[in-house]
Amino acid sequence: MKNVTVREVAQALGLTKRAIMYRLEDGRLKGVRVKNENGQTEWRVYPTKEIIDALNKLAETNPTTEAIASEVDEVIDADIELDDDVEAMKTAQEWEERQKAQMKAMAEEFMRPLLERFDAQSRALANKEREIEELKIKLLPDLQKRAEEERQAAEAKELEVIALQKQLDAVREAEELKQAKIASENQVLKSQMQEIEARAEEARRAKEAELEAAAEKVVVLESKVPDLESKLAQEIADKAKLEEEKAALQAALDAKSKSWWQKLFSSPE
Repeated sequence: MKNVTVREVAQALGLTKRAIMYRLEDGRLKGVRVKNENGQTEWRVYPTKEIIDALNKLAETNPTTEAIASEVDEVIDADIELDDDVEAMKTAQEWEERQKAQMKAMAEEFMRPLLERFDAQSRALANKEREIEELKIKLLPDLQKRAEEERQAAEAKELEVIALQKQLDAVREAEELKQAKIASENQVLKSQMQEIEARAEEARRAKEAELEAAAEKVVVLESKVPDLESKLAQEIADKAKLEEEKAALQAALDAKSKSWWQKLFSSPE
């Protein structure tokens, strides 16, 4: 009776090879274990009508796949051959079980020295643990005392850490207050600086306005200088003329006055 590989059945049914192996193991498919060309044991499946139909359909779409439709009747009427194959499978399984028993015995024989060594090491380890336990019992008071001292030291260290943390928090808070104060003072100074700059700008503009007004006055005065100079020259000339007239009047007055006195005190001729 012809059989097919697990791969061919899986391909025909659209399943995985593992799924076909499960069906072989639980008896839903019949098969036999044979050695392939590489000397490795593998399953070969006796095709059912479902598998044959699937293989024939696959052959129609893939010419490289061999059609086995002619063997349908052989599969349907192959109960006796299947029984022979089942018997062969049982024999093969018994042989495998014997081989497994022999392998197990060899493994146990091989593992016995290792197990004995492991047992010896386990006993040595147990003795060592017992010695350590006895040593712990002897050293327990010292260990408790040391543990208490370490606990107290840890508590003291923890208190020290708490104190340092509080100091650090205080320093951080003071620094934050200082930074806030500096920021406030900087803001005040900035406001004052802006106010001073505004006043300076206002004063500059006022001074520029005064200078512009003074410049305008200078221009006006410069335009009046020629007239003033002309008037001053006229006034000087008028003053000089008045001085001359005054001098002439004084001379005339002096001459007239002398003439009167002369007439008064002179003797008659």
